[in-house]
Amino acid sequence: MSDDDGDYGRSKRESCDLMLPKATVFRTIKEVLPEGYRCSSETGNLIMECCMEFMRMISDETSQLCAKEGKSTIGADHVLRSLESLGFHAWKTELDAALLSHKEISKKKPKMNKNPMLNSGLSHEELVRQQMALFEKAAASQNPRSSNQGQEKAVPKKAEGEPPLKKSKTEKKEG
Repeated sequence: MSDDDGDYGRSKRESCDLMLPKATVFRTIKEVLPEGYRCSSETGNLIMECCMEFMRMISDETSQLCAKEGKSTIGADHVLRSLESLGFHAWKTELDAALLSHKEISKKKPKMNKNPMLNSGLSHEELVRQQMALFEKAAASQNPRSSNQGQEKAVPKKAEGEPPLKKSKTEKKEG
């Protein structure tokens, strides 16, 4: 096989960087093997490479299928059709059942709220006040020598008709 045949449009560097978690692969192999059998490290690495090649092959076929259809998002049906076109017809029934099972489980899972603060029971103003208190605490921890921690600075008032007060260099840095 030439370099172009097995890489599916990926560079050698990309192929090396993409790996499955070794511990997960070896744990899966161990669970599948009959009791009393072991798998050498070399064999486990070979199985891991085979898995990666299989995923590359499916991904390439699926992305080509989506490109032909003008789709930019890969769906489960695209993957199933890609597996069939690659000659994995025998898996269709089992994969359809697995997809159906996944959809059923997904329906039962509670939806995650993208913004957990919406259900906190606090008003927007209270949330902003808490956030400002956290900012002040963080700023105070960054500048522990400050004698005004947690206190507001007294701002001198100008009399009417006077030019605006100039800020000192330290006030300019802080404000």
